[in-house]
Amino acid sequence: MTITIRSGAFVSNSLVQLLQDKDKAGVYLTGPDTRLIAEAAQAAGLALWRVDIGHVHDRQDFTGLVAKALAFPEWFGGNWDAFEDCLGDLSWHPAPGYVLLFEHGKHFGAGHKQEFVTAVEVLDGVAQYWQGQGKPFWAIVSGPDGWDAGLPAFPVA
Repeated sequence: MTITIRSGAFVSNSLVQLLQDKDKAGVYLTGPDTRLIAEAAQAAGLALWRVDIGHVHDRQDFTGLVAKALAFPEWFGGNWDAFEDCLGDLSWHPAPGYVLLFEHGKHFGAGHKQEFVTAVEVLDGVAQYWQGQGKPFWAIVSGPDGWDAGLPAFPVA
């Protein structure tokens, strides 16, 4: 079964159902084309943000981009703990679930591995928190085909 959404794209119902599944949500790697994931997230009614991390070098760059995209509260301090706290709150973005698409991830993931690994660990912890709240939280890093970021591949619906 497919669903037609406003853009005219056809999104498989199985992809929509996958994104609604809190037990499968987490941190994943996908190829460079994230359009179907974005369309499915919208069809599922999930909050969606696309964040281009192609020029990220460190924690400050990464957390700053995400903070801007998600309109973090003024109290956000820019460190990993505050980043995790904000992502674990999101009361200013009530939704049945959340999808963060991190586009162009190879520069950060391959060139700044230690910071990337820390970001992934924090995002994974946030996904587990939201799972306990009954909501899916997806952090999906896109990169070129064949890039091994050390992340599981986004599940094929």
